[in-house]
Amino acid sequence: MTASSNSGCSESPSEAFEQTLATLLRDSFARGTEVEGTWEITSPSDLVPDWRVVVEKTTGSVPPDNGGDFVDE
Repeated sequence: MTASSNSGCSESPSEAFEQTLATLLRDSFARGTEVEGTWEITSPSDLVPDWRVVVEKTTGSVPPDNGGDFVDE
């Protein structure tokens, strides 16, 4: 099973999820949101597993302090 992206390329659901998560983390970091930590994701349904996601920064980058402008690289 594959999902189609806007560019017409096929990607797996895992690749699509990873890309979406990476975008969320970058955008949140750019807005100054604290994203590091352990996130517990629970479901009220016994049919859906609970998850623990650990987010940690692996480089020393810091967001700019110039009024929210963020440069895409």
